[in-house]
Amino acid sequence: MRSLLKRYRELIFVVALLAIPFSVFFVKAKKAREMTFLDRAVVALIAPVERILTGIAFVGIDAWQSYLALRRVREENVALRRENLRASTTLQQAAELRLENERLRRLLDFEDKQSGLRLLVARIVAVGASPHSHTLRIARGSDDGIVKGSPVIAPEGVVGMVSQLTGSYADVQLIVAPLSYVPALSQRTRSRSTVHGTGDISRCKLEYALRNDDLHEGDVLVTAGAPNSFPPGLRLGHVTNVQRKPVGLFTAAEVIPAVDFSRLDEVAVIVQPAAKPPADGIAEAPAGATP
Repeated sequence: MRSLLKRYRELIFVVALLAIPFSVFFVKAKKAREMTFLDRAVVALIAPVERILTGIAFVGIDAWQSYLALRRVREENVALRRENLRASTTLQQAAELRLENERLRRLLDFEDKQSGLRLLVARIVAVGASPHSHTLRIARGSDDGIVKGSPVIAPEGVVGMVSQLTGSYADVQLIVAPLSYVPALSQRTRSRSTVHGTGDISRCKLEYALRNDDLHEGDVLVTAGAPNSFPPGLRLGHVTNVQRKPVGLFTAAEVIPAVDFSRLDEVAVIVQPAAKPPADGIAEAPAGATP
């Protein structure tokens, strides 16, 4: 027995050393373990760091959640802006259509009142590049029955005459153009004169008004009617800046056009009706011709 203990004493010693801590651990595990000084020191050192790390973690989580919420709000804001833009565009288009319908209704009412005239409504598609431009382009041409020199009017009054045209488009020379001369009548006194364009988009010059005519500021001028010109009775504008000179035959004055050319969208072209064939369908023979 002694020899056996002597032989394995190192192994027995190691087993005993290992058994003691395990025995102490199992014994203390059954009881509430009290913190030692070392434990308290470690906890005191680790607690602030733990609080800082915990705070950083919660801040990071809150920031991420705020970012996700902000991103959702931004996406909703972009969607609402797009919807608002679509609604605003629809309202603008509806308002423009309503105004266009009102303008076309005025033109149709104006056409109904012009007995004996064949009017063709035309949309303005371009104006001259200069602020003092004297021409505008309409979306009607020779294919629609328009010819060079066709009068162009609006519900407010005279616009101009067709100066150039193609199959689908026509250029209109306004009455304010320097090459424009329109025979005029005073609506009040029936005295005759001529409205001459000056190149100024807002006024014309009144020429050949006799000095003894009873011409007053504000008198309304209408077209006198002439071959290859405007039909009689269309409004041209009103007289302003009347200057009676002590000598000479004529009175100097200016005319404010009845039409605001900068606000035109549609006009009406006076189209000459086509010549009617004879009732029997046989062309009439020239005078002096033998059958």
